Amino acid sequence: MKIFQVLTSIAFRYMFTYVVGLSIAVFISMAVLYGVFAYNYFEDLQESIVEELETLTIVYEGQGVAGIEEYIQDQQRQQSSFFYLLADADYTKVTGTLKAWPEYREFGDGWLSIGRQAAGLVGGVPTLELVARSELLSNGYHVMAALRYNDILESNQLVVSTLLRTMIATLILGLVGGYFSARFTLQRIEDINAGISNIVKGDLGQRIPLGDSEGNVRQLIVNFNSMLDQTQSLMHGVRTVSDNIAHDLRTPLTRMRNHLSLLQQEADSDDMPRVQLLVEECDEILATFNALLRIAQLEAGNRITSFAHFDVGALVADVVDLYEPLAQDKELQLTQEIVAVELDGDRDLLFQMMVNLIDNAVKYTPAGGTILISVKALRPGGVLLTVADSGPGIPSADRENVFRRFFRLESSRGEHPGSGLGLSLVRAVVTMHHGRIQLKDNGPGLRVEVSLGGEY
Repeated sequence: MKIFQVLTSIAFRYMFTYVVGLSIAVFISMAVLYGVFAYNYFEDLQESIVEELETLTIVYEGQGVAGIEEYIQDQQRQQSSFFYLLADADYTKVTGTLKAWPEYREFGDGWLSIGRQAAGLVGGVPTLELVARSELLSNGYHVMAALRYNDILESNQLVVSTLLRTMIATLILGLVGGYFSARFTLQRIEDINAGISNIVKGDLGQRIPLGDSEGNVRQLIVNFNSMLDQTQSLMHGVRTVSDNIAHDLRTPLTRMRNHLSLLQQEADSDDMPRVQLLVEECDEILATFNALLRIAQLEAGNRITSFAHFDVGALVADVVDLYEPLAQDKELQLTQEIVAVELDGDRDLLFQMMVNLIDNAVKYTPAGGTILISVKALRPGGVLLTVADSGPGIPSADRENVFRRFFRLESSRGEHPGSGLGLSLVRAVVTMHHGRIQLKDNGPGLRVEVSLGGEY
């Protein structure tokens, strides 16, 4: 199975859409959850700074600068995450863990953001981002408390990176899984289509195998096979009735025809034409019944034991020689392109098939028309038989109907006698040889192509 066929299948496109949609939904959900987490984290960060400033204010009011220095030293011994700075009215450092009053960016409601320059304010920290808040104390002193928010920035980058990688991994795994799932589904559909194709070609006895299918697919196959059973039963009933009628009436018609032949010998000259007409009518009815019975035998596969190896080209040449005088009488140009091709088959049935096809071509091609008959080899070990004429042809809408029993085009009913069984017999012969027949436009006229064996 080709990769492109799998990638363009409905199953894969559905799986791809599902995986992409799921990945986007998961990414958005995780982003929203992280946004809520980050917001709460930053709220807690700000609340901690406000509480720390309140504590520093209380310490200053009670103990002054010395109290602030002692408090900061205690916090350092406890490895606090806060950074402190106490400055005088000129913003000159008095005490604290920051080296100097920093440059900052105020982002609202008294909150300060200290960017890259914060790394120079704290020794031994290569990268540092601080969020801070300052408070004006008595005697013009300024106190600042700050916390680093590198953690939330780093976690933000980590989360975003993780989300992207997770989504990419989900897409890749989903596409790989979708490919194999679509491949399995498509293979099962192709198996079902192959079975249906064989049934459409005429093998109504074949059924779609259930295999390992489960659920709806299995039920679909079961229902389809059940429908085929009913259809085959109905068609078998119709064919049985028509075959029985043909078989039961053939014997009395044969006796009637024999009696008419005897009567013809004894009739006088005035009654002779009428008796002759009756004999011809009986012959036509008997020919129709014989054709029906032969088609029934072919569809039942009763002639397969007579298969043999022979030259199809020589057989077609014999049929052409048989119809060449008739074609000359109608002033038809009969062209043949025949090569020797060996094939296994029933010689008599293939002879009858070519007789029917060439007879139709001669019958329906107007005077002065052309008929091409060709035999070409197909690989491996097959043959392509072609009968192309310049007659009126067959409309594309009726090209499948003409293979039905007793079907005849309205335009040919009054002009050309027949029973409408010729092409039914042809298809039965082709089907028994596991071949294929196609009716095409010859522009103008009809082109009949019969493929037997080989690749087609």
